[in-house]
Amino acid sequence: MKRVLIALVLFAVLPLAAQEPKKPETVQRLFILKYADPGQLSNLLKVFDASITQNHELHALAVFSRSPEAMAAIEDAIKRLDVPPPPPQNIELTVYYLIGGDNEGTGNALPKDLDSVATQLKNAFPFKAYRLLDALELRTRNGQGGDGSGSPGPNAGGLGATVTQFHMNSASVSQDGSSVRIDNMKAGVKLPVAKATTEGGYTYVDLGVNADIDIKPGQKVVVGHLSMGQNQALFLVLTVRVVN
Repeated sequence: MKRVLIALVLFAVLPLAAQEPKKPETVQRLFILKYADPGQLSNLLKVFDASITQNHELHALAVFSRSPEAMAAIEDAIKRLDVPPPPPQNIELTVYYLIGGDNEGTGNALPKDLDSVATQLKNAFPFKAYRLLDALELRTRNGQGGDGSGSPGPNAGGLGATVTQFHMNSASVSQDGSSVRIDNMKAGVKLPVAKATTEGGYTYVDLGVNADIDIKPGQKVVVGHLSMGQNQALFLVLTVRVVN
């Protein structure tokens, strides 16, 4: 009788043991990153059911998960995010210094691509002729600044050379690439003028424009004009081009 009772107890325990669920195995992966920042990527991957350890020195992520599906999703996300950054954009600027007057005076003939600008200026200002004093070309990286200067030649009357100047704190391309922001632009000329003394000689007068402007690539914008006396004025025209 005792033997039968023991057998029944064993048979009663065995089905319960068979029904006990197996513990899921932990899935572990080590990802060596090429381009992405481990800290930033680790923060993004927190949406998945996984434990993530980052190492900045080794540029790596150690991932632990009990879900193979979550690990597969993490691997796919890393493939999509660990990519080289876009190439830096270069910004090319051309600053034209135009002189408007009643006759063909100082400067050279305008290039053909400024014909439309000259037409607009003639419709807006009383000057009959426009000449090119100087043109400065600058190249900078997106988000960086730049400086340039030129010396287009001696002034009439044997005075010193006119000096053109340009400075900007930064030039930045908008996210959609539709415009370029020029911050703290300072552009102008150092103009030699004769001294009103018996000793003669000359001194310099600074003419300049300070502004923040937004300009579309390929667009020519008149950013300011300054009186130069003797029925003349200086006009500053700016155009930009974005180069990848």
